[in-house]
Amino acid sequence: MKKLSSFFLLSILLQGCTSIDQPIASRALVEHEFVSDAKPVSSTQQAILSQSSMSTNVQIDGKPAVLGKPFFAASGKTCRKVQFMLDGQRVYCKTSNGDWYAVSPVLASYSEATTGGNQ
Repeated sequence: MKKLSSFFLLSILLQGCTSIDQPIASRALVEHEFVSDAKPVSSTQQAILSQSSMSTNVQIDGKPAVLGKPFFAASGKTCRKVQFMLDGQRVYCKTSNGDWYAVSPVLASYSEATTGGNQ
């Protein structure tokens, strides 16, 4: 009986921890502009990325994709993840002028063979 009550207590505590909403940043966490803005995407893509809805099935460059929820990045920019059905995930951010641009993946070029496993 004691084990059963301990199990229920533990499961209730764990459930409480998993139901906590994640905080959303309201200001930039970094002061320096580490990456320069890339070329803005096409006007059609601008309109699609500016949609307020998420999980919308859209076509970007003729490829089916699902829009993620816009979020406030550490750089201070509004960004949005786009999950392409065939090509994986890309991140787009909005400049101060309101233009969206594709963000280069940070870890995509990482290779343990290149670094020899030492960092």
